[in-house]
Amino acid sequence: MLRFIQLFNKALIMNIIFISLLYSQNFTDGFNFYLPPDDTSNTRFLPYFPAKQIGNSDFVTIDIDGHFSIAGEQIRFWGVNLEHGGNFPLQSKAWYVAGKLRKMGFNLIRFHHMDRSWGPESLFEWGQDTRHLNPEYLDRFEKLISELKKNNIFANINLFVSRHFNKLDGIPDADSIESYKGISYFDPQLIALQKEYAQQLLTHINPYTGLALVNDPVMAMVEITNENSLYWMWRLDQLRHMATGGYAGGGHITDRHYRMLDSLWNDCLSDKYITTDNLRNIWNEGIYKGDDQIQDGGFEIYQITTFWQLELRTDSTIGFIEEDVNNPYEGNKSVKITLTQVDSIFWCAQFQQTAFTVQKDSFYTLTFAARAAENRLLHVGVQDPEIYAGGQFHLTSEWQKFNLYFRSCGTSNGNTKITFMFGEEPGIYWFDDIHFFQCDSTIGLEDGECLEKRTVKRIAFDDCKIYSDSRVKDISEFYINIEKYFFSEMMDYLKNDLGVKVPIMGTQYGMGVGPYSSTDYIDNHVYWDIPQEYNGSWKIHNLPMVFDNEGGTISSTISKGMSGVGFYGKPFTISEYTFSFPNIYQTEGVLFMSAYAAFHDVDGMMYFSYNGFDNDWESDYIFMFSHIHRNTAIMALMPSCAKAYRDHFISSAKETISLNYSKDELLLMPKYNSGDVYIEPTKCSRKLALRHAVRNGSFDNPVPFDPLTLPAEPTSPYTTDTDEITWDTNGILKVVTPKFIGLTGFLNQYTNYNAENLILVTGSGFGTLMWISLDADSLQRAKRSLITLSSRIQNTGMIWEGNYTVNDNWGGSPTVFERISITLKLKILADSIKVYPLDVMGAENSSYTYIHDNSNWFEIILDQHNDETVWFGIESYGHVAPVKEFEQDQSIPKNTYLYQNYPNPFNSETIIRYQLKKSGYITIKIFNILAQEVRTLVDSEKKSGCHKIIWDGKTDQGKSVNSGIYFYQMKTQDCCIRRKLLILN
Repeated sequence: MLRFIQLFNKALIMNIIFISLLYSQNFTDGFNFYLPPDDTSNTRFLPYFPAKQIGNSDFVTIDIDGHFSIAGEQIRFWGVNLEHGGNFPLQSKAWYVAGKLRKMGFNLIRFHHMDRSWGPESLFEWGQDTRHLNPEYLDRFEKLISELKKNNIFANINLFVSRHFNKLDGIPDADSIESYKGISYFDPQLIALQKEYAQQLLTHINPYTGLALVNDPVMAMVEITNENSLYWMWRLDQLRHMATGGYAGGGHITDRHYRMLDSLWNDCLSDKYITTDNLRNIWNEGIYKGDDQIQDGGFEIYQITTFWQLELRTDSTIGFIEEDVNNPYEGNKSVKITLTQVDSIFWCAQFQQTAFTVQKDSFYTLTFAARAAENRLLHVGVQDPEIYAGGQFHLTSEWQKFNLYFRSCGTSNGNTKITFMFGEEPGIYWFDDIHFFQCDSTIGLEDGECLEKRTVKRIAFDDCKIYSDSRVKDISEFYINIEKYFFSEMMDYLKNDLGVKVPIMGTQYGMGVGPYSSTDYIDNHVYWDIPQEYNGSWKIHNLPMVFDNEGGTISSTISKGMSGVGFYGKPFTISEYTFSFPNIYQTEGVLFMSAYAAFHDVDGMMYFSYNGFDNDWESDYIFMFSHIHRNTAIMALMPSCAKAYRDHFISSAKETISLNYSKDELLLMPKYNSGDVYIEPTKCSRKLALRHAVRNGSFDNPVPFDPLTLPAEPTSPYTTDTDEITWDTNGILKVVTPKFIGLTGFLNQYTNYNAENLILVTGSGFGTLMWISLDADSLQRAKRSLITLSSRIQNTGMIWEGNYTVNDNWGGSPTVFERISITLKLKILADSIKVYPLDVMGAENSSYTYIHDNSNWFEIILDQHNDETVWFGIESYGHVAPVKEFEQDQSIPKNTYLYQNYPNPFNSETIIRYQLKKSGYITIKIFNILAQEVRTLVDSEKKSGCHKIIWDGKTDQGKSVNSGIYFYQMKTQDCCIRRKLLILN
């Protein structure tokens, strides 16, 4: 799961925007709607997903249009993740776990974290090596696979996710390795172990199916590694030696792997350039360097205090400075500074030199070597007194060469000073080889770097802007190629050695760049409001995405879910997305993601996650942030969204924008990166994805990408080019298609809101509404349809602390919904409709009858204060031509015809229409079910044409007709036509 997607930098602004719309975080008087975990039934008012066994030849392939297909027919996957212990239900529960998933509309399960090493529920035995599969949990997994296969549910198999190798696997420095991400790409031993695991898992014969996964079409796709990128680690500055800081603080590469990477880097350069002279000529081409302004930066000529001074800025700081001839970085001497007492302020001790000149808008470089007796943090500043540049550097006991590069924001003639500050802790520090000079905007091969001596260093991502284009392109290509080679090797092994027949993906696009175009399909992860640790507790923003004018998980800078991620000719999936509980607006996410995924023609959507960590499938309790199997607010929406997405009820974009980049743009991205989570060669507006489809075409285009060719950036309300999706960032998302209508947002803020065949008359609170046809017809003509109304949910006794956390006050069973009510108008071509509040299995047990307003609009009320349900079945009766259509037809009818009365049923007036092919004598009479005549409505000559009669069943002839079923009959010289009507007096 992505740990970096949500940042807190927008929380204050967005709180100000909608602070008036926030309501109490806890609610009372909720109702329970517990979906039975073992309910695998089909009902007539929920979308139908048949329990059809996957055939032995139903392997997933990729068609010529770049979509997943089976036997030439495109398939979309509506999926969900299982993680940790959720991958291994007890054999006795597997049948209903699979059946329930099928009923809710899922046709793909992503098996995630099966290889975890921090708990017993894993494919590895707890406390043992990771080279032998746990037979108990392998059997549970394979039983579940067999049950999924019976329910037409496919599997996405993840290989390397959270496996932590250990000494029993033969890893010599296993105790020192904090994470195996990144190094898994280039350590030959780790690559061999990944292949071994794939062979054990994918070729094992499943005793319940008789097939290994490589030969079983239930496996739809394979992911080689999850959220793992050497390039991305370089971007985060994590490829430094772990001695410079822990995993969260920076470097986490052990000495062995650090040296391994350095060796691979110098091998790469030696193969390309042969000699240092060749390398220097290319990297240094056109570079200018001015004179060194530092006096005695090597401490070899003068007394230290001639040009340098140690300034102790507080009375309590004690220290001294001296020359040191032991272990200098270069030459014979270095300077040694000893601090025996400090004031715990980083600037209380300063080693400095003054009288430097800088010119505004010119580029400068300060280089120096430094070390400390123990790990220490060094602060460096260039100032006058305005600060022109500053930086922090991690010192270890080994000499390191550092570089501070900057562009001067002002001019100073001889007044600038360079200061090294290190007063936070007592300690001993050494400095040597200090230089300060003006340069152009780049550095090529640095002094002391030699290809023959294998001392050319790997530069940091954030430092790329100060190095020459040639050097940046080489280091970028180095990391990209390591990943490409790894994926190529793994794909060859999986397909050719093991016999995998289905598409294979490398890792998620958001973790890096170029390599993923070489695998079979593209994947991405997106999250909204993922919990963050803050001051020892977790917090969420608790904001609605519907307010996010930047595009939220669809296209914003933080998430960029569907904007320029997919590639032409390749399937595109989003294998993790979630709107985290207990965010009170989380129901919006299901509609947002399903609608825009359909618009962007995404081939697979996988919610994160269904269940994990334990084997409890029954408790009516939402466990933590992401598990949805007991979260009815989310699960209730799944059948409708699954149906609309899988069956293409929402149209794909009319126009797809192609992003074609040159190779140099790709390789030089680190020089021009703006600091976004996603790295892109150009600053094209991501909001374009709210109007058009946006896909990558090439990273090897002969000419650079021209952003001037792009359409104008859309503004809110954002409307897709199909006109089916409209996002008003004032508070509502609308999806309108012939067979599916969806609304999510602040329903109480919108009155008489038009969604074509649905009008939101009034609503209460924040909620998500969906209306879907359950037969082949449009919503106007469907005999059966379903309305889902979902709002907030909470555990009983869950207590919010303010707006952003419940800390550990998660409460317990049962879960409860907040009650909301809405008034709707539905346009349905029918005489009458019945609305059925459905139970937890989707079955009806009561109904309300509604009659239209003579223009085929039915006004209904859905009130969860009265009907404790989230599902409402709609059934239509009769089928009449619209009134206007009938009355405007003045031509001579071709046939004599008696129309169904409307409204029907009725409790006062009803209209009976008929047409005559020729003039003549007719009668129209009402009969009860005993064939006894009740009324005569017409008994006279009538001209040819269209006619109508209005009958009031309450006041006709001064009598009221009893409620019940009746027949009305039209008799002419040539025919007799009879129809049924229902009176409700």
